[in-house]
Amino acid sequence: MDRFALEGNLREACARVVAGQRALLEQRVQIRELELCGHNAATARALLQIYQQSQTTNILDRNRLYRELMINAADDSAPLDDDLDYQLAA
Repeated sequence: MDRFALEGNLREACARVVAGQRALLEQRVQIRELELCGHNAATARALLQIYQQSQTTNILDRNRLYRELMINAADDSAPLDDDLDYQLAA
């Protein structure tokens, strides 16, 4: 895969990680609200577990793409997009 395609895939993977963080936070808020109101939060907790597993996959995918891009860049000795480091930090 060429460098530009890898950079695009990495940007998309970073966006998925950010969206996943948001979904995890929102689900935790939902669980807390259900529990505070005295409702059963078992289904919400099961969904949280699914979100956590998905987020783990998203992070592994992002890290794999980043490593692949670093290897590709080392072979090409071409400068990388500076924004990628900021996106990975998100």
